[in-house]
Amino acid sequence: MMDLTSNSTKVFLSENLRALRKRLNLSQEELAEKIGLNRGNIASYEAGSAEPKICNLVKLANLFKVSVFDLIHHHLQDDDNLVQAQHRHQNGSPVAALHAMEHYAKEAEDFESAIKGLECLFRLKKKNIGELPQEMQSFTDQFEQLYSVASHLLDSHIELITLIKEKCSEQASKTANVHEAYNA
Repeated sequence: MMDLTSNSTKVFLSENLRALRKRLNLSQEELAEKIGLNRGNIASYEAGSAEPKICNLVKLANLFKVSVFDLIHHHLQDDDNLVQAQHRHQNGSPVAALHAMEHYAKEAEDFESAIKGLECLFRLKKKNIGELPQEMQSFTDQFEQLYSVASHLLDSHIELITLIKEKCSEQASKTANVHEAYNA
């Protein structure tokens, strides 16, 4: 596990900025223009003689489609590292989150079917057995308690997934509107 508080954590910001800028075939001037700075700022960042403000780090990270953390702490000159960083960043997008929530909703439906099937099977077996011996009654009580808890947790889980899907849909729509306005 990485110790984020350690002073020995390697910082790759200056090397990453230079490599990612060149990968996009941008001059320092063009990169600066895209994020609202001047060429001297970019040159200083790439030389390691200055550090960008957090708002500029966010702009740079978004332009390169990576997280701020990856931009600073991962060696993104390596193609595999860059692909992984961009994948992590993409999975943090509202559209990716929406797809993930749809997957979780399907899993929740499958789980709901499974526990309802178990409950139905339990009731059928209990009915066919008739009167249970006293020592078996505690198992019945425990099953019913577990079923009740599982049902409650599943309902909460589905409610949470639904809420997150709604928020992701709203955010994805806002993001699409911003992109449309920007590209218009």
